[in-house]
Amino acid sequence: MNRKVILLFALILLGVLILGCAQQEKKPEATPKTEKTPTPKKTATPKQEKTPIPEKTPTPKTTPKKTESKGPVVECTVCHSKANDYKPHLGGGQLCGNCHGWDPHKIHVGPGTINIDCQVCHGTPDKISIPQPIEEGRTVCENCHAYPDATKPSYGNLVNIHLPRGKYCTVCHGTDIGGLHQAANKFVEQ
Repeated sequence: MNRKVILLFALILLGVLILGCAQQEKKPEATPKTEKTPTPKKTATPKQEKTPIPEKTPTPKTTPKKTESKGPVVECTVCHSKANDYKPHLGGGQLCGNCHGWDPHKIHVGPGTINIDCQVCHGTPDKISIPQPIEEGRTVCENCHAYPDATKPSYGNLVNIHLPRGKYCTVCHGTDIGGLHQAANKFVEQ
């Protein structure tokens, strides 16, 4: 029993020592004295004049655009290597407004458009002009949209306008390939 009491006493003593070490507080070290930084004197700030708020520019209404077909992309030009010769493709300038609308300002200027500078179409302020079709029987749209330089005439060639820009035949023609072939036969020049 003496052994048990001694062992118990030793364990209690060991516990007290461990607890005493764990709870011993460290004395805080003296912090060096710092000099106060002088605060700058406040000076009156001059009153600023109110700048006029510019008037809000009206946002043009966008023309709804035809959405692309969700069907598979078909490389029509693999078989239709003469698609540039089809009469409806050549005279395509007459069709621009069907998808894009006929107001060139809603298509080219403002939010949601390519927002081109007015001078591209109308010239410099000292030589302002209203664009006219490049040839009789054509639309103003055909004055531009060539690829890769969109400021050069496209002459309304729908294939050259759309394919290089990733707008495939299915955008206008849909994905009914069988029906397209039957209808297209009447447009091929012999």
